[in-house]
Amino acid sequence: MNPAEKKALRRRLLDERQTLSVEARAALDQKILNRLLALPEVQAANTMLVYLDFRAEVSSRGLIEWGIAQGKTVCAPVTIVDERRLIPVKLRCADDVILGAYDIREPANRSDTVDAEEIDLVVLPGVGFDREGGRLGYGGGYYDRFLPKLKPGTPRIAVAYELQMLDAVPLEPHDARLDAVVTEARVYRRM
Repeated sequence: MNPAEKKALRRRLLDERQTLSVEARAALDQKILNRLLALPEVQAANTMLVYLDFRAEVSSRGLIEWGIAQGKTVCAPVTIVDERRLIPVKLRCADDVILGAYDIREPANRSDTVDAEEIDLVVLPGVGFDREGGRLGYGGGYYDRFLPKLKPGTPRIAVAYELQMLDAVPLEPHDARLDAVVTEARVYRRM
């Protein structure tokens, strides 16, 4: 798939996701959260890196609130645009955020960083996914550069609406595969 086709696919998926009403998204988000919290990887994690949702992504608030209430260390990424990288920073609460790069919320206290080696679980967003752990991101490559810094075997789980599932995601050699994708309908695990 050439870059123009990939861009068109992103646009189509983002437009479809945007058509979901706030009420429909809230109902789907709750189903996704329930499935996510039932996963052994989520239950077992002590330190989680969780994205902060924007632009009609699956809400991450419930997971963040649950993790903090369970006594887990919950961190979210801060985007360093000029270095094209993510830094995990601890969240004190779900509202402990400011607007950062690309108008994505990020932790307010940037000095409370967490080493990538301490992270037991990553829950990440994306535009499109397939059943084999393929992920179509937003095109910046931030997660693709960050994920190799994790200790081997750290679970990588995405949350998405069923309408974001594709037969196959066009992957580049540097694209990191996911271990699972959780939607309102089911959990897709890579074989």
